[in-house]
Amino acid sequence: MRTLAVVTLYHPSPQVGENIASYATGVDGLFIWNNTPPGSPEPALPDVVQAKVVRYRRGENVGIGQPLDEAARMAMEEGYTHLLTMDQDSRFIPDSFRAYLEEAVRLDAEEDKPVVYVPLVNRLPFDGSPQVVDSFITSGTLFPVGTLRAVGPFCAKLVIDGIDLEYSFRLRAMEGQIMRLPQGSLQHALGYPLRKRFLWWMPVSLNYPPARVYYIARNFLYLKKQYPQYVNPSTVRKLVWQRPFYILFMEKRKVAKLRAWVRGVADGWRCRF
Repeated sequence: MRTLAVVTLYHPSPQVGENIASYATGVDGLFIWNNTPPGSPEPALPDVVQAKVVRYRRGENVGIGQPLDEAARMAMEEGYTHLLTMDQDSRFIPDSFRAYLEEAVRLDAEEDKPVVYVPLVNRLPFDGSPQVVDSFITSGTLFPVGTLRAVGPFCAKLVIDGIDLEYSFRLRAMEGQIMRLPQGSLQHALGYPLRKRFLWWMPVSLNYPPARVYYIARNFLYLKKQYPQYVNPSTVRKLVWQRPFYILFMEKRKVAKLRAWVRGVADGWRCRF
């Protein structure tokens, strides 16, 4: 097994070095793609991380699609057997990453179809059997190079949101599998959630900035049109059609977010990128 890990940064928190260190010692190469604008301070990376960096890119913010495709090409061209995709705010629970890789290697020998491996998210690891699931998030997912070749590139035109879902839909259409391995455990932060009480109801808003509001609305409407057999209507209802409620009653920057939502709905409905 020879693993390349890719992580995309954008104004990372001070903990990013510790997050990357949680898996750096277990990979053979580390591709860091920094979308933070020039002029901002470089993240502090511990020695164990710097020792594994084989490529570091900094420049214009292009989202995560282009970094994922570039890392996939690098993995296929430079003799890696697996690609690990990570988020800057994610880390593996101590000792679980090595067990995760070992279980993936064991299963590789049994699989004759495209497969990706995913860890538990925000749950403690345990020694159990793999479970087939319907989708994955980008962070913590392990792609055998054979799967990358069979399924093809990531849908970079989505820029940020839904890239993982679109890939999982294509994988499933090819009768491939997404296997969750309980030996691996990922701690993953999701947005900047807000909670507010309305009588007996306490809704939670992910409170994304306007750019993410746009991409979520656009991309999930696009995915609904392209993959109606896979997209859960309740997911679209919650992430797209209920967004104005959360923006109006729970979040700040209401005008900017509502404008972004309207534009995202219009572009997603017309599949315009």
